[in-house]
Amino acid sequence: MTRPRLGAAAGLVGGISLLIGAPAPATALEIYVMTVHATEHGDSDAALAPLRPRLRRLVGYRAFRVVQEERRQCVWRSDVAFALPGGRSLQLLPKGMDDETVMMQVRLLDGRRRLVDTHVRLRNGGTMAFGMGHDGRVGDSDGALVILLRVED
Repeated sequence: MTRPRLGAAAGLVGGISLLIGAPAPATALEIYVMTVHATEHGDSDAALAPLRPRLRRLVGYRAFRVVQEERRQCVWRSDVAFALPGGRSLQLLPKGMDDETVMMQVRLLDGRRRLVDTHVRLRNGGTMAFGMGHDGRVGDSDGALVILLRVED
């Protein structure tokens, strides 16, 4: 069986947009970040059962375990950073909402190196997922990391 091939950003689930400035609502935005370790073999966390088919399509692995979870209230148009396993960080800048779609800048950093730097449009209450080799390299034998990002106004 061939090992799934992953790049620094194997996929983005959700729409990508370069749209930058719509008016932001006055309330705070709740951001939920979950980091998942994906491997070829092993058990999966029961909480991830509804997402397993989507995760399998994204990274090609079969077993998924939650490594870290964090939920925060964030202010519109203010940077927020989440520390991730392996010394990485996820920097988010919620820019605004238009027709129940949150627009934000997403940066995944490994130290100072940018692995992902994009703008996304994510349905309010929706989830975006992206993955990379466990240590950021293609073909890593230790599986992959998947980052799930959920936003709610």
